[in-house]
Amino acid sequence: MATYRFPQFNIEIIDPTVTVTTVIDNIIEKVCAANVILSTPSTNFGVSFAGYTYESDWNDQEIIDWVNNVQLPMYEV
Repeated sequence: MATYRFPQFNIEIIDPTVTVTTVIDNIIEKVCAANVILSTPSTNFGVSFAGYTYESDWNDQEIIDWVNNVQLPMYEV
């Protein structure tokens, strides 16, 4: 069970369902940002992560993996 704490929320988010909803791609800089919904039985929390870089292109699974394996662990408690 994962628990997250983000500075913009005064609550610990316990075992959320994570859904990447939007990816914003800057094709000139080859960098993406992702908007993510963390859902619990009682509410939803929206967060954004920036800084995914790529060489030639990316696919959805790469962004999802980046969110789950690189970004979210930074907020685990």
